[in-house]
Amino acid sequence: MEKDEIKRFNSESWKYFRLLFRSAKLRHLSSPIIESIGVSMAVLLLWVGGSDVIEGASLSSEDFLRFMFLLFSMLGPIRSLSNVHITLQNGYASAERVFEILNEESEVKNLGNKNITQIESSIVFKKVERINSKEFFINQFSDLIKLLSPVSSQSFMDLAELETSNSYDLILLGASTGGPEALKQIIGKLKPNMPPILVVLHMQPEFLVRYCERLTRITTLKVKRFIDHEKVVPNSIYIADGLNHMEISKTGSDYFLNRGTDEKIKGHCPSVDVLFNSAARIKKSNLLAILLTGMGSDGAEGLNSLKNSGAFTVTQNEETSEVYGMPKAALEIGASKCVLSLEQITKILSSQEI
Repeated sequence: MEKDEIKRFNSESWKYFRLLFRSAKLRHLSSPIIESIGVSMAVLLLWVGGSDVIEGASLSSEDFLRFMFLLFSMLGPIRSLSNVHITLQNGYASAERVFEILNEESEVKNLGNKNITQIESSIVFKKVERINSKEFFINQFSDLIKLLSPVSSQSFMDLAELETSNSYDLILLGASTGGPEALKQIIGKLKPNMPPILVVLHMQPEFLVRYCERLTRITTLKVKRFIDHEKVVPNSIYIADGLNHMEISKTGSDYFLNRGTDEKIKGHCPSVDVLFNSAARIKKSNLLAILLTGMGSDGAEGLNSLKNSGAFTVTQNEETSEVYGMPKAALEIGASKCVLSLEQITKILSSQEI
């Protein structure tokens, strides 16, 4: 059956190719042939008619010019008539295919209405295992609990570790869409005696100045845009200025901010990844990094680098994120040790102290 269909397909394809080739050949030959005939006739008439006019025969110069004008006016319609045959060939090929399909006999046969009175065969089950209903129920219930739980059992242990640890050297925050409101909620609840907080927020420089002023009015901590080579100190919140990337380095026991390039990374400057990656390169540091709501994937790779370097990494959950892009990207690559709601993140940070 398959070989017959392949043979039939090849036959129809070859027939269609021959028709197309013939049509193309006629289309490309007709115009040069008509032009050649027209030019030959014009040369012949010019020679014969011109000779009669010069010799003063029965043909006057005015009649000769009228005749030539009428002759050349006929070349356009003659050329159009030559294309009629090509159009007819295309129509013939299409009509032939349409009628062939219409005349094709249907393989579906109507056998009329039949009543099934008896099944002469049987139903056979293959590769079906008998299961313990109690064990099956327990497994399904466990899967449901894991699905409905906001964090896994491992995350519960990580959360316990996070809640009992209150001696981080630095706290790193990254956010984009929805980040300004989330940061306001967090920073407004922070208490004095906090470790330094570094923030990268996707915001235009002209809006960042007023945003820092608003944060200053809701917290007792010092909020400022970072300065190159500035030493970070406790009870301070350093925000990337929106013009250059912000990086962090360590000399001895002191941490210093460094101004990076203004080249956009993943379409952003400043980039959360740049800050997180610079922090991941610091040895023997106790860091807490949190990736908040935002569009895209900025911060995911940097958060993964921080996790691999020993830092505690957190992502905001989907339910409290305005845009679940950046946290989701980090979670998909395993960069997050713990997934928390914005309220839980606020509670954890408000309990931190030097």
